[in-house]
This record gives sequence, structure tokens and C-alpha cells, in this order.
Amino acid sequence: MPRASRCFANITSLVLAAQAWKSPVHQCCVGQTLRIAMGPDNFSPYIFYNGVPMNGSQEPVESSYTGFIPDVLDELSKEMGFRYEYLTRPPAEMHHQSGTIAALTQMANRSYDAVGVFLDNPELSRHGDFVLSCPILSASNLALVGKKVQERGTWNVFRPFAIDTWLAVMGGLLGFLLITVAINAESKGLREASDLRTICSIYYHIWSAVFGQDHNTWESFPMRLLRLGLLFFSLVVMSTYTASLASWLVMPDILIHGPKNMADLLGAHATYHDPSYAFTIEPFVGKLTLPEAGESLEAKLEWMLKLLKEGKVDVLITNDSPVTGLWLQNCADTQIVPSITFSPWYWAFALRSDEVGLKFARDITIAMSRFVSTSTYQALEARWLNRGKTCPSS
Repeated sequence: MPRASRCFANITSLVLAAQAWKSPVHQCCVGQTLRIAMGPDNFSPYIFYNGVPMNGSQEPVESSYTGFIPDVLDELSKEMGFRYEYLTRPPAEMHHQSGTIAALTQMANRSYDAVGVFLDNPELSRHGDFVLSCPILSASNLALVGKKVQERGTWNVFRPFAIDTWLAVMGGLLGFLLITVAINAESKGLREASDLRTICSIYYHIWSAVFGQDHNTWESFPMRLLRLGLLFFSLVVMSTYTASLASWLVMPDILIHGPKNMADLLGAHATYHDPSYAFTIEPFVGKLTLPEAGESLEAKLEWMLKLLKEGKVDVLITNDSPVTGLWLQNCADTQIVPSITFSPWYWAFALRSDEVGLKFARDITIAMSRFVSTSTYQALEARWLNRGKTCPSS
């Protein structure tokens, strides 16, 4: 196929893919407006508050938000045809779980049409005046551990022994040399035994014995005893070196420092970013170290990464998006453990349990079931959540 034809075909496929985002509820809610209660919080990278500070105001303020969740809502709005507006409530009314329940109460009084909720809130089960859409966001905790890339090269033939072991071997051989010189001095005289050529010859035969190619004649009884000791020394050194060399040659190119599965995690020393949700992590780890509660997420992640690289903790645990971001920035010495994932959580819309709310919840669920399979959704995941991205070395 000519290059121009291939280019036209690629462009055509991209245009068709962009137009293919259509669901059974396409333009089902034209003319309707969804008023959504939100808090003035930043929950990176899922949602960012772009409004002005509340400054003690007790009235809701119409604001704007960016992030993964607002982008998904914008796509749903275009597909289903409804308009939406964010009504930001004061921090005291939207703080954590109790704030969500307060907003749900206000929604029942028709102050709002929808509230964004985390489905792990235990209070939700005791508040029945709403219906839930399918999750707009699903995430879980992942584990980041340290790693070391093995270097391969000619000089690595010496790696099976550490430097102090090599020094001990050389010192042992030098000891055999001195004992041999002393025995020769007793039988042949000090002058002949200390001759440089004689010493070099003795040292050569010692090394020959180490490598199993000794052709020297060990004449006297003391020399024969010395030879037996040298052969035993050679056996220990060579067998240890051979075993260490074999284990090093079959060693994987990447060494993981830390837990490799959920069973290992139970005995590991971990760090987690959010002290208020530490109770969700503690059952899965042996020990947990937490940052200061008032720090920003970026500062917490930097502190946690420093602990991991210094070897003060075995594993860093946080939501999948921040973990992947840290990994992408530190490909050389960190690694995500694929077999460690736990404590999933979800974010959805709670809507009034009337006819309008029930229809919105149903239609959002139908639209999301189609949207998650599109390239548009995957692009949003890659942009905001780092999903689909990986380090080159992995």
C-alpha cells in the first residue's frame, strides 16, 4: 500500500474511533441539569478544586473542578445531553464521611441533585434516601519496592568473592609461602631459601597446587604435610568460588528488595501516605510508618520515597496513580509489585431516589459501561492516572 494511502487509512480509522463513542442512552437527557455537591478539596489526581477559598462562607458557591472525575463527567454530559454545575459546600459540611452524609441529607431536601461519594463510607448503608450510579472511578492500593539492576561484565568474574574474602585467600597463600621458606631454611640454609628465584618458584608451585596442576616434588615429611594442608585449602576455596559463581550467573538481572507477594507483605515494614486511613493498611503489613498529617501529598510521597531508598522501610504503599507516577520517575531503582494489590475503593454519584434520580443513575451506568471500552476513556486514564504507562526496563 502506498504511503499516502496508509496515512489516509490511519486518519480515517482515528476519525471513526472518535465518532464511535455512542451509547444506548445517547442524548437521553437533553435539557436537564444536574446540580452536584462537592467539597473545596484537592484529591490528586482524581479531582482538583479551582474555585476561590470559602473564607468561612456557609453558602454553596458555584465552582469549577479539573481532574479525572470531572473529565469523565464532561464526557458523560456530552454523550447524554445533560448540563451540570458544581455547588461547592463549606469545608465543615463536606469533611470526610460525616460531610458526605450531611450533603446527602441536603440532597433529600432538594438542595442538590447528586453528591459524589466514596463507596467505602460505612455510613452510606445507614442512609437509604438515595440511589447510586455505577462507579465513575475504581482504584486500589499498590506496592512500590526498591530494586537493583545487576551489571554484567568481564570483571564480574571476581564478584563471587567480596574484597575481604579475596584478601583472606591471598593472605592464606602468603602464609603457605612463609612456612615453605621456613622449612627450606631449616634444611637448605637461610641464604638459599631466601633467594628471590627460589621464593618465586615456591610461589608458582603453590598457585599450581591451588589450580590442581602441581608438578613439584615435595621431598621432606614437613613439606608433604604442608602440601596436604595446601590441597585442603585449595579444595575449600575452589568449591566455594565455583558455587558462588554458578549462583551469580543464574541470578536474575533485576533484584527486588522487599515483599514479592501478599504473604511477604504481612511481615514487611511499610509506609502509607494517609494517617486517617491507616486502618485500611495495618491488617496487611507487619509494621507501618506514617508521614505527618498536615503535609501535602507531594511532600508525603517525597518523604516516603526517601525512606524506601534509604532502606528504612521495605515497601511504599499508596493509591495506584501516585505509585505509578513515582515508579515512572524512578525507573532505575524502584519497581511496582504486580502481585500486591488490595483495598479497592470506588467513587460514584449518589442521586435522589425519585423518578428523575433513578433514571439518571440508570442512564449514567449504561453510558459508563460503553465509555470505559473507548480510546477516549483510556486516554483520560493515561493522562490523569498514569494507567497503561510503564518503565522502559520493565
